Amino acid sequence: MKAYSRVLGVMIALSVTGAATAAERGSGALDDQEFQGGGGYAIQLDNDLFSGAHRDQDYSWGGGVTYSSPHPGLLLKPLHRSRAFLDSWLAPDESARNGWAPEQQATQISILAMTPQTLKSDAPLYKDRPFASLVYVTSSEMRVLENGERARFSSFTFGMLGLHAAEVLHRGVHALVGDERPRGWEHQISAGGEPTARYVEAQQWLLNDSLADRAGLPEVKLTVAGSAGYLTEGSVAVSARWGRLQSPWWSFAPELGDYTSAPLAPITSISSHNPAEIFAFAGFRLKARAYNALLQGQFRHSDVRVQGDDLAHTQAEAWVGLASTWSDLRVTYTVRYASAEMTSEPGSRGLIWAGINFERDL
Repeated sequence: MKAYSRVLGVMIALSVTGAATAAERGSGALDDQEFQGGGGYAIQLDNDLFSGAHRDQDYSWGGGVTYSSPHPGLLLKPLHRSRAFLDSWLAPDESARNGWAPEQQATQISILAMTPQTLKSDAPLYKDRPFASLVYVTSSEMRVLENGERARFSSFTFGMLGLHAAEVLHRGVHALVGDERPRGWEHQISAGGEPTARYVEAQQWLLNDSLADRAGLPEVKLTVAGSAGYLTEGSVAVSARWGRLQSPWWSFAPELGDYTSAPLAPITSISSHNPAEIFAFAGFRLKARAYNALLQGQFRHSDVRVQGDDLAHTQAEAWVGLASTWSDLRVTYTVRYASAEMTSEPGSRGLIWAGINFERDL
């Protein structure tokens, strides 16, 4: 917990410093890094019921909107400047774009909710995972090496833990479909609200020729990533997709998502002279996790929290899915499974959920 406090403090300090530095350079500092492309948006809906598993627990549900545009807008400039500053501080040579082709930046606004095994108890469930929710906004960017075989992804997130919004939405949906009213949300992590943040850095390599699909071979890539903040962890992933591929290999990245989809700028347009894109995909990721605020809480009091000794410090995750693109619209269905995030019972159980993503270019 003390280590996390220092990490989060450094991140927030760097963010403020980055915003100030950009301001000192003048309002044109970010304008020189205008978003590329015409823009687009994506809508993601996640639920454990979408997977066919009849359960309502762990990563119970979530969703978000991701969009890109030629300009970030006045309200979001500080967030994008903070991410750009952290990028340049951690990898100054790459952030100077030496040999890197700038791609679209993106903004994602999301909510996710975590629940214990039972929703019937008003009392704190000290041995299970706690209720937890996160409402957040993320700035991200993907840059591609000029030879097209390596990409760099980064994102910076600012969010709020413990808001009442998740409880209202959860109870509203249950009332709409006639399910039992969820109980216990008053014991969620940081109930009442607490700010949090996270920075993610990932490097990706295409492991085979980008035209491998023409020979009937899958497109395979390796991803190495690390993050600091409300999820502090390192990971390595291998993912593949195969079928009728038209989009760039780096534009589709389920391996970058944590619970909900990664904040990638939608890139779906394909030539009208080409047939519709359709492909299957699968992947595997191994994580080494040091901290998870959705289980362990932060600085504010939480009625229920998981102790560090009960946190699973290694976790495996796998996913499969299908995606199809027609003109400027892509629809993706993904099923995910992750090993337990806790080592103590009854919280020591695997997670399964699925998501549906709709993407469209503008």
